[in-house]
Amino acid sequence: MDDPLPHRGAPSCGDDVLLYRDKSASMSAGVRQALATVAIIVAGAFVFMSFDRILERQQTENQINVLREEINRSRITTDRCRGVLETSQASLLQLRATIDSLRQAIDSYERLPSQGTPVVSYDDYTSVLEEHNDSVGIWERRQERLRTTEHACRAKITAHNVLAESLKDALTEAGIITDSP
Repeated sequence: MDDPLPHRGAPSCGDDVLLYRDKSASMSAGVRQALATVAIIVAGAFVFMSFDRILERQQTENQINVLREEINRSRITTDRCRGVLETSQASLLQLRATIDSLRQAIDSYERLPSQGTPVVSYDDYTSVLEEHNDSVGIWERRQERLRTTEHACRAKITAHNVLAESLKDALTEAGIITDSP
């Protein structure tokens, strides 16, 4: 029973067959090891690509969240700015109405007969005239402040619009929204 393959009916080759088997077994192990190495490399590449994709998605989400927070703060700022503008405009219009009323009073004093303003009314006339002149000065300063505030508000609104556009671009790039014409 020295023959490892008695069913073939061929003469026994002895150790040659065993050596051939050992070579094919070791070759098969080398191929298996190479395939395992390639599989590990491919799996590692997939894990790395997946991890990279997860990081990229997280960065996009963080960018979107930061932009949303900045837009909310910007919206609050622009709303407050609008409120200040509306209040300042209303105050300026009210002051303008007061100035117009004082101007009418001055005109009524100055329309008196050719003798001019009576001595009895002269103190009232000078008082109204001084109040008018003071109010005009106040009105001019308020009007300049209103222009400055309006300019600052426009800058804030422009900055808000830039942030909104940046958010829209980030959402489009992330595929969350589509750019429609």
